[in-house]
Amino acid sequence: MIESKVMLFEADEIMGMKCRFVSEWCKIVTYKYANGEGLLSEIKKLNPDVVFLDLNLYSRIDGTKISKIIQCQYNIPVMYIR
Repeated sequence: MIESKVMLFEADEIMGMKCRFVSEWCKIVTYKYANGEGLLSEIKKLNPDVVFLDLNLYSRIDGTKISKIIQCQYNIPVMYIR
């Protein structure tokens, strides 16, 4: 089975746990980051297949701006979660 590399950025801890549970059940590799800056710094290194992004972030950079950066600079699809 081919594993997908999925980056998960969820500001709400309970929702993050639910997303990680589903991803483990589906055998998807996930990574979680505490802030938007951490997420952006790791994208180039990990080269994920997709990023699941909470738009309601507690970060200096808002979710919409992070999404545009990911799509324009790295050409990686972004899925929004709330």
